[in-house]
Amino acid sequence: VAYNEIRGVVLSNIKDEKITIEPLVPVAPFSIINGNFILRLMAESYPENTIFSIILNPSKERPARLIGKTKKKNFYFIGANTGVFTWFLKDFGIKELYELNDPGFVPFGGKYVHAPAVAHMAMGKPLNEISKPFNIDKFLRLNISEGTIVHIDNFGLMKFTGDLSNFNEGDELNVNINGENILAVYATRMMSQETGKWVIYPGSSLGLPELGKVRRNGAKELDTKIGDMIKFNKLSALNY
Repeated sequence: VAYNEIRGVVLSNIKDEKITIEPLVPVAPFSIINGNFILRLMAESYPENTIFSIILNPSKERPARLIGKTKKKNFYFIGANTGVFTWFLKDFGIKELYELNDPGFVPFGGKYVHAPAVAHMAMGKPLNEISKPFNIDKFLRLNISEGTIVHIDNFGLMKFTGDLSNFNEGDELNVNINGENILAVYATRMMSQETGKWVIYPGSSLGLPELGKVRRNGAKELDTKIGDMIKFNKLSALNY
């Protein structure tokens, strides 16, 4: 319902039938880590001049509402200064960055503050006319450590940050996650392995490694969540 309200406000404020609003892209509730991954993943596929409106704020305090434009692909973006833009802006750069003019606390700011601003952006209104300068030193950055699970998909596959360049097909791996050790194998294609086998392999999302159990929901079995850490090494080595 909330998405439809926001969408309705944007549509009511734009006068160009060529402007389209894409379906909602869900993230794990209150997860800035998952928000970073999802935003960066969408930016990989969407065309230049796309507007990304991020409604995600788990903070106790009310952070600044950022609005800006990237150097690469000329993406526009709007959302709270929570660290959710870290990965996105690291890879696409900052061309313009402002703080949206603050009307004070407004219940359902996504509808009453963000949505009208998105409509202005879509209609080509200069960003500095609906915002004020923002001190880049106050831009929150999120540090995502190597081995962090950033996304778990519907099949229970765990996407995490890390490097697989030192592994070869068939390497046996000791994997530690949530204090539990499991035996896995490195493979370039997960589904070529036997059902029920744990596999670490190069995934399709931003080149990130993935851990999964063949034809099983591995994340559910291990009770993992976004933000958990995966550590692994070859059985013949102390670390990777």
